[in-house]
Amino acid sequence: MVDVDRQIVAGVGCSDDRIAGPHPSAGVRTRPFRSTDEGSRVKGESGSVIVEAVLVIPVIMVVLLAVVQFALWAHAAQVVQLAASEGDRVARSMGGGSAAGVGQAQSVLRGPGSDVATSVVVVDIMPGDTARVSVTGRATSVFPGLSLPVSAVQVGPIQEFRASE
Repeated sequence: MVDVDRQIVAGVGCSDDRIAGPHPSAGVRTRPFRSTDEGSRVKGESGSVIVEAVLVIPVIMVVLLAVVQFALWAHAAQVVQLAASEGDRVARSMGGGSAAGVGQAQSVLRGPGSDVATSVVVVDIMPGDTARVSVTGRATSVFPGLSLPVSAVQVGPIQEFRASE
């Protein structure tokens, strides 16, 4: 007599099962019969996917926005470093100076693809014929109220022609 709630599953044997007997690893076992109809669901489980989605999707979105914010900050740091480097290069070159260094750095900061929201460029001519370019700014933010600072400093000797004495 077969129980209605159980399903008998037989192991796979060789094709000569009548002669050689069942395969040694093909024991007969039983497992609960699982129906695919709606009546077999456990009570209280209905709608759990919606609740999980409501809890998980906002967390995933915040993590995704944090990754985007980090990428914007890293890009702004690279742009500021490039602006300081270019400003220093122009300020140190023959016939350059502070105004030329500031102009070159600001043109890099205003150029296409710059993610620097606000910026300040300072070029100092220090004793010993050294130019120091300092660029500070704030990265573009995707979170309201968050303002990440970025800065870079470049220092180098001023190039000049000196006649032989």
